[in-house]
Formats: sequence, C-alpha cells, structure tokens
Amino acid sequence: MSRFDPGKWARLPLLYLVILSALGLLLRWQMVSPLPINYRYFVHAHSHTAFMGWVYNALFLLILQVFVPKENNGKLFRGYFIALQIGVVGMLISFPFQGYGALAIAFSTLHMAVTIAIAVSIFKLIKDDSTLAATFLRWALIYQLISGIGPLMLGPLSAIGLKDSPLYSLSIYFFMHFQFNGWFVLACLAILFRLLERSGWSLADTERKWLKYTLLYSVGPAYVISALWTDMGQWKYVLAIATGVLQIVGVLLLLRFVWKHLKQNLPLPWARQCLQFGITLLTVKYFLQLAGSIPGIDSWVMANNGIIIAFIHLIFIGVVSFMLLGFYILGGWMRLTAMSKTGILVFFSGFAITELVLVALPSFSLVGLSFQFPYFETLVAAAAILLIGSVLIALEVKRLQAQ
Repeated sequence: MSRFDPGKWARLPLLYLVILSALGLLLRWQMVSPLPINYRYFVHAHSHTAFMGWVYNALFLLILQVFVPKENNGKLFRGYFIALQIGVVGMLISFPFQGYGALAIAFSTLHMAVTIAIAVSIFKLIKDDSTLAATFLRWALIYQLISGIGPLMLGPLSAIGLKDSPLYSLSIYFFMHFQFNGWFVLACLAILFRLLERSGWSLADTERKWLKYTLLYSVGPAYVISALWTDMGQWKYVLAIATGVLQIVGVLLLLRFVWKHLKQNLPLPWARQCLQFGITLLTVKYFLQLAGSIPGIDSWVMANNGIIIAFIHLIFIGVVSFMLLGFYILGGWMRLTAMSKTGILVFFSGFAITELVLVALPSFSLVGLSFQFPYFETLVAAAAILLIGSVLIALEVKRLQAQ
C-alpha cells in the first residue's frame, strides 16, 4: 500500500491562504471603490476558503504527520484528501456566483461528509492512545462534528420561513463557535502536546484533569456567550461568566504547564515564537470573552461589527494561523530563510494593523473621543500586507518542495 506523504502536500493549504488573503483584499476594496460583484457571495467564498481550504487542510495534514502511524497512512487518506480538494475548489468557484445555491450546497455537503469519514478513521486509529494529546484531538474531532449541526439547520429553517429568525443566526453562531473554540483551537493544542510529548514532556494526572475540565469540557457551555443577545433571562450571564472564568483558569494552567517547556524542547526560535504568540493571543481571547459576558459590555460588542470581526481575526489569524506556521517550521515543511522570515513578519504586520484599525473607532467612541482617519483605506492597505506576507510564505514552501 503506497503511503500518503502529508509533507508533499504542505504547500496546498498555503495556496488557499494566498487565495483567502486575495479575497480579503477584494472585500476590503469594495468599501473603497465597489466592483460589480455580489459582496455577500464573496464573503461566503472567503469564509469557506478560510475554514476548509487553509485551516482544515493544514490540520488534516499535520494530524496525519504526528498522530497517524506511517503504515496506516495510505490510499484511504489520499482519497480523503482528494475529495476534500474537490469540495473546497467547488465551493471556491460556485459561491461567488450563486451564494448558497445548489452547487455550493452540494460541494459543502461533500466536504462535510468527507470530514465525518476522516474523523471516524482517526478515532479508530487513536482509540487506545491515552495521552493528553490524543484526548485533546478526540474532543477536537467531536466538536468539529457537532459544529456541522449548524449548517444542517439552515435549510430547514429557510424552508419554514425562519431565515430572519434568531434561530437562523444561532445556527450560524453554533457552527462558528464549535469550529473556532472547539475544532481549531483544541486541534492546535493537540498537535502541540504531541510534539512536546515526543521530547519527554508529561503532566501529572491531576494536572491533566484540570486541563480537561477547564479547556475541553467548557466548550459546550461557552456557546451561551454567542447567544447573549437573545432573550433568555439573566441566567445566561451567570453561565457565560462562570464558563469564562473556568476557561481563564484553564489557559493560565496551560501557560504554566507549557510555556517553559517550549523554550527547552522546541529548538527553533521562530517556530517557538509563533507558537508562543498564538498561545498568548489565546489567553487574550479568553479574557476578552469574559469581559464580553458582562451585562452592558455584551450589547456594546454586538452593536459594533468591527469588534466582532477583530475578535474572529484574533482567533483565526492570531491564534490558529500563527500556530500552524509554527508547526510548519517544526515539521520541516518551511525553511527559515530570509523570504520566510520576511513573510512571517509582513503577515504579522498586516494582522496587527487590521486589529488596531477595527477596534479603534468603537473604542474611541466608547470613551467619548473622536478620531478621524482613512478607516477603509487603511484596512485595504492592511489586507494587501497580509496578502504579500502569505505569498512570501507560500513561495518559500513551494521552493523547498521543488528542491
């Protein structure tokens, strides 16, 4: 049985990252000089390329590399990978022209079906693995499967005339919550734990239990944070704040258990710094979630779309993407050359500028200050910087594989 080598395909997720960045630039440009395109359709293409093209593909390849024994990594996973690309490319082509039309739904359904098959296959391969890394991976896959309930609800809700109802929005938030806070974050932590475990890192049973209770089991109840805008009574704030505190305890324990071992056990400084940056922003994420659960602040957040987008970018780019880049370096999939280092720094600059601009106006208005600057033009410039950074990173990986 011929083996499927994840490293040979490592450049493909980065190609999607370039496409994703280009779509982001196009969407930003629409705010400055609109083109004759359907903005909402391109938003769908952008988000699906982000989730399925860049992050899912990168996680899939990395999980195969560090969790699946080479003798089990054959034609089955090659077939899964090809099917995933058919789904992603199909969505990338169809969404800009028809939105959630028949073709886009067909390709997204194909992708979802393949991810279910992949999750089942990986579950079987790691069922006897009792390490902390495998435990986190199992829960990441569970939450990834649970997230699929959200999109599956959209069709029936539309059919019965509830497309403009809170249930429709809650279904979308359900998908995003379990993707971001469950699948993305926990899968990255699982890969990190596996790499550390290979170098001799381990935790006592009590420490392992604390991480499970605070970071794994809290993901479900934390969904209430995405539903604070609904009329569910005051209990929603109690649950949201309690969950927020629990997750902060978990991420602080994570910092305590992992931080010093990153320096000791991960020899490549740039990889270590990407991972440390991601974990630092993960800590910021949990503190922001707790702050956003406080009555009054939650309504201010929901009233400012820039804050919401900045928070999504914080997780997607700041936490997940930088951790993935760190794994690419550690796995030997990206060399530390002048091009790759420049690409990472440029990518970071675009991310930082975007975050600062998105939160600037709402934050100034919150304290009663007024500050005028070319808001949309600056976001366009930041998106262009992100695109340049992603291109430089992708070119370095392509050059390495060509050699």
